[in-house]
Amino acid sequence: MKKNSATSAAVPATNKNEAEAVPTAKNMRAAKRRRSDGTAGRRAPKRARDLPRPSHGDLISSLPDDIFEAIISLLPIKDGVRTQAVARGWRPLWRSAPLDLDATDMCSNKYKCISVVSGILCDHLGPARRFTFENICLHKSKKGYIMDDAWIERWFRSRCLDNLEELDISFRLLGTADVSRTRYPLPSSVLRLAPTLVVATFGVCRFPSEIAPCLDFPLLRQLTLWSISVSEEALHVLLSACHVLETLFLQDIRDIDCLRVSSPTLRIIWFIATPLGRQELFIEDVPHLERLLFPRLDGETIRVHNAPKLKILGPLSPLLSKIEIANLNLQGTITPSLSHSICTVNLALKFAGPDLYAVLNVLRCFPCLEKLYVIWDESLQAEMINMHQYEPLNPIKCLESHLKSTGVE
Repeated sequence: MKKNSATSAAVPATNKNEAEAVPTAKNMRAAKRRRSDGTAGRRAPKRARDLPRPSHGDLISSLPDDIFEAIISLLPIKDGVRTQAVARGWRPLWRSAPLDLDATDMCSNKYKCISVVSGILCDHLGPARRFTFENICLHKSKKGYIMDDAWIERWFRSRCLDNLEELDISFRLLGTADVSRTRYPLPSSVLRLAPTLVVATFGVCRFPSEIAPCLDFPLLRQLTLWSISVSEEALHVLLSACHVLETLFLQDIRDIDCLRVSSPTLRIIWFIATPLGRQELFIEDVPHLERLLFPRLDGETIRVHNAPKLKILGPLSPLLSKIEIANLNLQGTITPSLSHSICTVNLALKFAGPDLYAVLNVLRCFPCLEKLYVIWDESLQAEMINMHQYEPLNPIKCLESHLKSTGVE
């Protein structure tokens, strides 16, 4: 019996311990408070191995070389070269970064620039995107000229320029004031860059008299020729080689009396005649031409044979010797026939004299005109002449139905 009572007495104690071991919501909350030491509801702190390790070097050095090269290519050429002195790891970056070389104002000594450019093109691995060098000055001495000429020829054979996209070069006239000054002959190696050029500008130079018919500018979209000497045959071959050309600037083209332009892709032509004498511009066949601009005319002749999409023309001036568009002939103050009118929607007029009758005669040629710009020469003090009232029986079609806006400068 004692044994049974002892056994029975121990049973409640065991049940009590088991009861205390059973977790309750209250006990769990208390234990959680004790463990968190008052930080309940917060995120547990990261372990040491989860924390970012401090960098032992600068963050810039960890950037990939491609980013470095892109940044260096945007710097002026002098600053780009200086980056080689920043650190040992930076030395090869400039040589392999895309080159954007503008050598126009690189040196205070105008004769030293040629050798400096030669050194850059020799050291740089390319590729080059743009090369600009305006007013290139060669030495006047025979020995210096021969050396400069050899350097310039090697420029355009450099591997660095193999994929050049933009080229802008012009030269200083050769000779002195006492001797007839001539234009520097354009190096034949320049035409080696034709397959990749998108924009090209050539100034104050002499083009080769003969250009190979196989010449090809498959990507060229904008071409500027100013103060150059070129034959009519060479110009024809040059323009025929441009298969996607959209914009053509012609200024002071020497040795050609009649500039003939034919292109299936041209949209804009900008023409400034040579100051040496009267010149003719003949737009032979340009089916997509939209803008024909000639800011300064002094006795030139403009002929347009085929330009059905022409929308902007001018500025026209009474000083213009003759303008002929398709079957329309506008010469002097002769009133053109309305049967040969042109559907041009924007027109600029520039008159050296205040002649209202001349203005109206020009407007009769453009019945679909929507915008008219009149450029007035403030230096003229003369009063308007040929003033008369508008004649309803002889209307000007564009004034009656199409003209929407006018501007005066």
